[in-house]
Amino acid sequence: MDSGTLESSRDDPPANDALLAQLVRGTLGRRWRGTSGINVSSCSFVVTLHGTVGSVGERAQVENIARMVPGVEDVANRLKVA
Repeated sequence: MDSGTLESSRDDPPANDALLAQLVRGTLGRRWRGTSGINVSSCSFVVTLHGTVGSVGERAQVENIARMVPGVEDVANRLKVA
């Protein structure tokens, strides 16, 4: 397999919502430490974030990270600030 093919497959959108939610969880886990209180779900490639974060800035940061995942059409941010 040629490395160009492998790289392009990483950027392809996921095949279904379950995989998309898993990709968002993984990306959040790598880029932001406070993910234990965050639940991620996806329906029709719209990701919904539920849970609690420590500040308005963290809420926005988590949403921005989720939006960067290939395949995310939109984000419904239902995170609450504690």
